[in-house]
Amino acid sequence: MPSLDWYDCPIVLPYYGGKYEMSKKLIPLLPPHERYIEVFAGGLSMFFRKSKAKWNVLNDKDKNIVNLYMSVILKRKELIDNLFWIPKSRDLFLNFKGEIRDENNTFEIPDPLQAAKYLYCIRYSFNKLIHTPFSMNKDMNKDWEAELTYSRKFLGGATIENLDFDELVDRYKPRKGDFWYLDPPYIVATEKGTYYNHSFTMEDHERLRESVQKIHDAGGHFMVSYDYREEVAELYKDFDCRILNWKYVGATDEARQKGRKEYVIINYEPTQQINIFKENE
Repeated sequence: MPSLDWYDCPIVLPYYGGKYEMSKKLIPLLPPHERYIEVFAGGLSMFFRKSKAKWNVLNDKDKNIVNLYMSVILKRKELIDNLFWIPKSRDLFLNFKGEIRDENNTFEIPDPLQAAKYLYCIRYSFNKLIHTPFSMNKDMNKDWEAELTYSRKFLGGATIENLDFDELVDRYKPRKGDFWYLDPPYIVATEKGTYYNHSFTMEDHERLRESVQKIHDAGGHFMVSYDYREEVAELYKDFDCRILNWKYVGATDEARQKGRKEYVIINYEPTQQINIFKENE
């Protein structure tokens, strides 16, 4: 049985770097909009927690993430069956993880077995990172029928894309009435190089800045979440670059007590003046 809090944000994928808790603070800051575009879907915490816009576009370059959401929409019964019957096994975990990280592993979307393998690996990975070891403390014993059916209602009517971010901006020409949310791999992920299935280089961070400029120039609104780094401050110095103090969501009690700073970059004045940028100081 999921927690009552989950029903306010019924995520399917507990994704590393996701905004499940932070979205509670960020959602009230969003401007009115007709079209909502989430560029780096991941766990989709912002989308699942906010009110649906008239048009919704959900994108991720990671084919496994897109396949999972498409399987929830189109192949939910088969996905649930696979999740139910796959036993908890370190060997299976390692085999599935090898398949997922194999760049030559091809599949057609939607593939509910591939989606089950991916969700299995994320949920059994230490700290929800695909490259980390098998965690004995994780549990897959859930009411998948109830949870995925509920999440499916939120996904209904949304357009799911599997594009690089600049292709997405070119396909969905930014316009007035848009709100684009961008939560890219952080620079620390670029330096580590192992957090996600796809690399994200410093050149990609610079390309992203150009795409954000296109959104701004076309009259669209945006919010970008980023790590607290000098490189980010320099890249986005022409926009409203605010500092958010936050508690780190880690795998241990000690890690969860660590404070950190993040950037929240916007090109509009929030309609609700909620002070979240000085808490925990």
